Amino acid sequence: MSLSKSPNRAFYRALGLVIAGLSIGILILALLVTTSGPRVRDVVVQNSSGNGISSVDQGLNVVFDRPITATDDYASAVEISPDTDYTVSHRNQQLSVSFNQNLLSNTEYVLTVKPVLEDDLGNQMAGEYTYKFATAEPSFTYLERNYEPGAVDKVIQRAPLSQRSDILFGARRIKSFARNDSYLAAVTQRADHTDELRVVDLGTREESSVGIPHDVQVDNLSFSPVNNQFVFITRVVPNASVDESYLKAYTDKLYRYDIDAEQLQPVETLSDQGNILSALYSRDGQALLYLTLDGEYYLTGATQATEPTLLGKYGESGGFDRTNTKLAFLSGSGVAIYDGQAKEWQDVPNIHIGGRISTPTFLHNGDGLLYLKDPLEAKGDTVQVYTANTEGKVEGQAVDLPQSTRFFGDPVVSYDDRYVLIEATFGPQGDDDYVGNSKPKDARLVLYDRFDNKVLDSGTTRGVDPVWHR
Repeated sequence: MSLSKSPNRAFYRALGLVIAGLSIGILILALLVTTSGPRVRDVVVQNSSGNGISSVDQGLNVVFDRPITATDDYASAVEISPDTDYTVSHRNQQLSVSFNQNLLSNTEYVLTVKPVLEDDLGNQMAGEYTYKFATAEPSFTYLERNYEPGAVDKVIQRAPLSQRSDILFGARRIKSFARNDSYLAAVTQRADHTDELRVVDLGTREESSVGIPHDVQVDNLSFSPVNNQFVFITRVVPNASVDESYLKAYTDKLYRYDIDAEQLQPVETLSDQGNILSALYSRDGQALLYLTLDGEYYLTGATQATEPTLLGKYGESGGFDRTNTKLAFLSGSGVAIYDGQAKEWQDVPNIHIGGRISTPTFLHNGDGLLYLKDPLEAKGDTVQVYTANTEGKVEGQAVDLPQSTRFFGDPVVSYDDRYVLIEATFGPQGDDDYVGNSKPKDARLVLYDRFDNKVLDSGTTRGVDPVWHR
């Protein structure tokens, strides 16, 4: 009689074949990995903005499947189109691309990694790698005031290219507002002309009130560019019942409110009595420039108490440059620029001659100044956008607008330096009856494209105090 084969014999033979196949596959894969060179595994975008990629403070992390080496100039392995200024750093199996200027909004970019990189074994990339990304379209927020009895004022966010709008906050008699990506701060005016300061969570739309005394008005509301803090100046409403200690605490004093900590505290200045007229943040949020009632400018720390530095008496300030080391001030017929690192002053002369100008402010991506001008000899389309560099070279662009157009306030430039919002009127206007932050009643927002030299919106948007989003 013949013996039957073991029933487990076929199973073990199949298992052996599987193991052998896997072993061969692993050997082949290991051979490919050791000879094929590094490959890009992922690209991580550092900052997003709403439905798109932010054009401000942007960076990319290019992650490889293994450590890369064998080059002294990693920047030569990277190209960005359209052309922009950037820096490349390397760590282990990652390249970090940091942009040294704000990117163009609403623009498609292409990152190319050239096949010049090697791994530790000397294996070179098999081919170049490309990654496409698009920045978000620009948007701004503004205040729409409505003067009919019982009408509601609105803070509106608008994307002018797609025509999308969103009402962020509404109340009777909104005096002013400020915002960052997460929060909106708004000053509303009561019937007795005192102010209430509210904070709105833009994610949940929940509202809270900042605990300021009833007989106090709020002026010069300004958000930090880097955290959930804002500063403002308090003014006491004249009232016979107010005692001396109350006046000392809140008359023309500079305060900071921390939303996350729900903490309100005064900012250190040289005067305990309070004599602050205005204040603004540096672009990195680390310093505050404030102006006193007697016309003197001081620099002080925004995040920690420092001894304020006296700069002197000058006209209106256009604020900080992109490096946060220079400040611009109107001075005589020109502009005085203070270099905080060199402790030196430089003059850009004679830009105020021949017409009314706005306060020159620094561009975001360069050292130049931008301002508006009504030339004395102009007829009809009087508003012009001017730029001036630190050597005094001036260039102008005429904004084609209806006759009798006049600007007020200062231009608000988008973070890519392309779009300019101009507050304008198209004829004689009376001021509103708001106490503080008075504006022409029929104020309009003109949107101008500097790069294409054309008007995108000649004033169909009615509003004041526009701010571009980061």
